[in-house]
Amino acid sequence: MRARTASLAAAASIAALALTACAGHGADGAGSGPDGAADRRTKVQASAVRAVAGMTLPLDAYQLSPEEYERSQQATWALVRPCMADLGFKDFTFRPAPVADGLEAHEDLRYGTYNVTEAGKYGYRPAFAQTTSLARGGEVGGREPEFSPEEEAALDGYQAGGGAAPKRVTKTAAGETIPKDGCYGQALAEVTGGQADTYLDDTLVEELDGQSYEKSLTDPKTRAAFASWSACMKGKGFAYASPIEANNDPRWTGDKPSQAEIETATADTRCKEETGLLGIWHGAETAIQKDLVSAHAQELAAVRDMKTATVAHSEKAG
Repeated sequence: MRARTASLAAAASIAALALTACAGHGADGAGSGPDGAADRRTKVQASAVRAVAGMTLPLDAYQLSPEEYERSQQATWALVRPCMADLGFKDFTFRPAPVADGLEAHEDLRYGTYNVTEAGKYGYRPAFAQTTSLARGGEVGGREPEFSPEEEAALDGYQAGGGAAPKRVTKTAAGETIPKDGCYGQALAEVTGGQADTYLDDTLVEELDGQSYEKSLTDPKTRAAFASWSACMKGKGFAYASPIEANNDPRWTGDKPSQAEIETATADTRCKEETGLLGIWHGAETAIQKDLVSAHAQELAAVRDMKTATVAHSEKAG
């Protein structure tokens, strides 16, 4: 059985992650069935709700926001608990912890640091990394307890085989009938309107998100904006071809930013503002994502239907 709890990279390095070629977000895609049973409780679909001038991207409409994901998990586990009680697990009381604020905040850095005040304090290390549990690789939604093998079987409908493939389990030790996909699978199906597989696997959206970011780097408008930004930085005494190069300078090491990092990040944010880089870059990627959405309209329609159903059922349950 694979690990259930998804984790983000250390928040101190999220700025670099947001600017690398793979700019997708969320956990790895997971399947259903015996090989991915535990992953039913792993999936985090987090949309990039950007605070930078309220920036959003077209693909955001096909992912659950951190708040929507949190509500969906709370609703799912609220259904799991009575199911487990019916199977004889009267003391089963697990409740997922709220999703940390940093999960949403980290996506503000898709185009790099932009807040001159924070840059002056933290350099290229996001401010939220100083205060949230994500600062040291904290786990999204909190860590689950170690469930007993019997609880695992009731939750997933499968029993670990000690190295062998998980085995389908239909009865508890007391003879109670376990739902086909376990209490968790049954609850998730209800919350997602029968679209649990789509909920658990947002590989397509993540791939398209990464593609759009990479394509935005070579877009003529973005490249021209990078050139303007680079000239601005040169005028301030810094030689970088792009904000990605500045962000990923190998000199930025250690737990705290050096004075050089702070000065570079401050100049970076000022040059982004002076050249209008963020708006240009975001505009270029928005156009790219619109094309990708059109090209994958049929596949994405199912994802959007899942999100609509999940949000509606979660709100109803709340």
